Amino acid sequence: MTHMISVRGLHVVGRRGDGGEVPIVRDVSLEARRGEVLALVGESGSGKTTIALALMGYARAGCRISGGAIAVAGHRVDQMDAGELRSFRGRTISYVAQNAGSAFNPALTLHQQVIEPALAHWVLPRRDAERRAIELFRAMALPHPETIGARYPHQLSGGQLQRLMAAMALITEPEVVVFDEPTTALDVTTQIEVLEAFRTVLVHRGITGIYVTHDLAVVAQVADRAVVLRHGAVCESGDTPEVLARPRTPYTRELVAAC
Repeated sequence: MTHMISVRGLHVVGRRGDGGEVPIVRDVSLEARRGEVLALVGESGSGKTTIALALMGYARAGCRISGGAIAVAGHRVDQMDAGELRSFRGRTISYVAQNAGSAFNPALTLHQQVIEPALAHWVLPRRDAERRAIELFRAMALPHPETIGARYPHQLSGGQLQRLMAAMALITEPEVVVFDEPTTALDVTTQIEVLEAFRTVLVHRGITGIYVTHDLAVVAQVADRAVVLRHGAVCESGDTPEVLARPRTPYTRELVAAC
């Protein structure tokens, strides 16, 4: 399998109050193959979300990508200009956020919002986008896939909204999807159901997934490989069963013991 994602020597820095800079991500290298789900694992502040955002050529306010090479689906993300990044985001790589409740516009139907990326990127005409949305609702095991899109966000459960947000990320048929702890706010039973839906769609469509999480139980369910991060650097990486069953570093052993 070819590498869909290749990161070499990534550095991200943040600006201090005195105008200086402090390292947030330090010399991170990682790879993900086509159709593989790679988990970025670590506690808060480990740099996992910062790395995931860097794959889209994005850094939070006050931060910047200061070094390294980032290649995604054959694109050198670190060399793109603003126009190229606008086309790249949402089309080649898409993003599923942590809180679906705040990601949707309460005044618009879910169907309007799910198909919007396909229309904005000129991927499909409206009628075809509507058909694809229903196919994704069905693939995500949502109830009443033909009519659920006519509802408004407040009419659905948290787990249903998370699946709809994933459908919105998938509507453009991207090659890579970043999942940024999208099941953190869900109860355990709903989390398992949503993760199963995510995993099934990624596998069936051959999409590469980057899954950001602090929860090793989630890693065990969804990821083929895992990169464990601490203080902005790679602590260890490997196939998920190997990392969970035979962790090599004291920090990873602590994470596994706490799971």
